[in-house]
Amino acid sequence: MQPSRALLIVAGALTQLVGVACLILNLGSLPFARDLHAHTHSILAAIVAALATVICGTLVYRGRLVPIALAAGLDIGFGIGLPRGNAAIGTLLHVLPKDDVETANTLITAGAITMFVAAIMCVLAIPVALRLRAWKRAELEREALAARGAEGERAKRMSAAHVVPPIAANTLRGVGPKVLPTQMIRIGGPRGKRRVIIGVAVTLTVIGIVVMMAVSSSSTPGPGPGPAPATKGSGAAVVLVGSGGSAGSSAAVVEVVVDAAPALPQDPPVEEILARLHLALVHTKADELGLLFDEQVFAFGIEAHELAEGKAAVIALLQHDLGTPPAGGFEVSPRFTQSGHEADTGWIAEELKIGGKTYVTTAVVDLRDGVWSIAALQIALTMTNAEAYKAARTGELAVPDAIPDSHDDSPLAKAMRTGFASKPSFVAARSTRSDALNFGSAPGERVLGGDNIRKIFSKIKATIRLHDAVKVGPAGTHGGWGAANVDFSDADRDGTTVTQTFRVLVAWVEEAGGWRMVQSQWSNAR
Repeated sequence: MQPSRALLIVAGALTQLVGVACLILNLGSLPFARDLHAHTHSILAAIVAALATVICGTLVYRGRLVPIALAAGLDIGFGIGLPRGNAAIGTLLHVLPKDDVETANTLITAGAITMFVAAIMCVLAIPVALRLRAWKRAELEREALAARGAEGERAKRMSAAHVVPPIAANTLRGVGPKVLPTQMIRIGGPRGKRRVIIGVAVTLTVIGIVVMMAVSSSSTPGPGPGPAPATKGSGAAVVLVGSGGSAGSSAAVVEVVVDAAPALPQDPPVEEILARLHLALVHTKADELGLLFDEQVFAFGIEAHELAEGKAAVIALLQHDLGTPPAGGFEVSPRFTQSGHEADTGWIAEELKIGGKTYVTTAVVDLRDGVWSIAALQIALTMTNAEAYKAARTGELAVPDAIPDSHDDSPLAKAMRTGFASKPSFVAARSTRSDALNFGSAPGERVLGGDNIRKIFSKIKATIRLHDAVKVGPAGTHGGWGAANVDFSDADRDGTTVTQTFRVLVAWVEEAGGWRMVQSQWSNAR
């Protein structure tokens, strides 16, 4: 009796689904990778692998053992690689609105699970393929014996009793594409070789066309010669009348005044500066980084002495902390991104993999003349709580350099000093906005939502106080940033009180009840 092909059909269908989904995803990210000057070799390889997955899925239907094994390996590879993403896919997702990003992350998780299920189904289908191959061999041998007359009338009676048609018309039973036994067991001949050659040639042609179309679609042709188009929303239209072919020809200029209302400028989303930041971090060139910062930008670096003011100093700080990029530039890939804004004040936070390291960064940004720029920045490396407490108890934990006291008596400076005078005042100073964020110093320590931040810090048995002075600056019309060194004291596991001096960068927004924190980052200096 013929074995069931159900597992082969399910495994083949899932594998083809995985291949098509990955092909679409990587083709969609290829223009972004090109525009951001990110490494595209991994995306091109993924496109080739996706096409191979589709082809292997087709051959799984036929019970071919090598394609089944390849399909399982490709499914596992895509299942591991999809959640990790890459620079282009990460940027593609994180420039979307937050609701769409959450949906995309959910779909990616579901897709990765589907890929692992497809791989499992391929592995489970191997015994089925072996049994089907054994059955087919027996059928082919019986037909061969009948053809040679080795079994004579007995073979003819068996064929008549079982109603077995000639082998060329005997398709394998089951839902799905019809398959002949000879499609599962190669019986040789030049015809099979020609099919392989044609199949490889067609596959390579399709790959070339798809890649060329994806690359060409990301380029935008520049304006050609001729009169410039009228500006949208302008109050006058200029029409050129007359010949415009050879040099020296004249044209009459007629100015027609129209009563068109000027178009309202569209401010870019705050996420736009993330894409520009990622692009500038690839090669860390001073001229590219300089376009991101306000003239009086402030920054905290990784090391205890790194406190920079001014565009040139902040650029030097970043170049020192990131190191020399490789010849092709750093591969920049966001692991977590959160952003928010209120009018012309914005705040962004990321876990960002640059080269071989993962950094935690926050920034306070402002909108000037339709362009977002960074007013304050903090970049840090995380430290586990166990490492930090141990270093603090032994006196090996670095204490950051003091912030110079400028005796600032502005409302924002007063709010900064009050907010870190104690734990209750810190909780009271937090905004209840849903896009508020607190970044901790250990890996994965982040809390989203103002109410959640308030609840967690209310329950923490710790004391908070300023270590030295504060530094503040404006960011937008009703926003600003604040920087401070903050002593955080709480009990270790054995009950011993341990104090860590954190560097803290805060984004502030002026609300109805006064200045409120919408973002904060705590980091251990090194």
